[in-house]
Formats: sequence, structure tokens, C-alpha cells
Amino acid sequence: MLYQLPNGKCIEMSTEAYFNMTDDDLSLYLAANAGEYIEDPFAISVLKYGPAKNNENVYNDYEDEEIDDLLSIDFETKITDEDFINFDELEV
Repeated sequence: MLYQLPNGKCIEMSTEAYFNMTDDDLSLYLAANAGEYIEDPFAISVLKYGPAKNNENVYNDYEDEEIDDLLSIDFETKITDEDFINFDELEV
């Protein structure tokens, strides 16, 4: 997404990054004079150019049954499975 800073410049970021930002983070972008002026508001718009074309299928190595099995794991099993817990990043 494009985010316009108070100085008029625009920066591109994901929506997840935007939702995780604080006011101080945005102040750092202003202090660094980051971004650029965009004269065309539809510069990278889906409305103008259509959706991104990605021909690569990330699931080529897996059978449909394997994918369905992985997607059907319930939440409790996912968060308590010892094979997927990153013990280095746990806060105690």
C-alpha cells in the first residue's frame, strides 16, 4: 500500500507493517526524508494495471490431500506442537 507522509511524500509498505507501526516509527520516516512525491495517484494501482500476475504455483511439490491435511490442523495442535515451537524466541 502507499502511505502519504505529512510532508507530502509517499512510501510503500505492507498493511501488516502499517498496523505494527507507532507514531515514532512514522516520525523516523519524516526525519529521514524517506519516500518520493507521486504525481499520479494510480501509479501502482490495481485499478489501472489489474492484479499482479503470478504464474508460479507454490504448491507444485505437494499433493492436494497433503495440503488439505496441513490446512485442517486445529489451532490448539498448532500452538502446542513441539516441532514448530521456536524456543529461542519465547519470552519468559
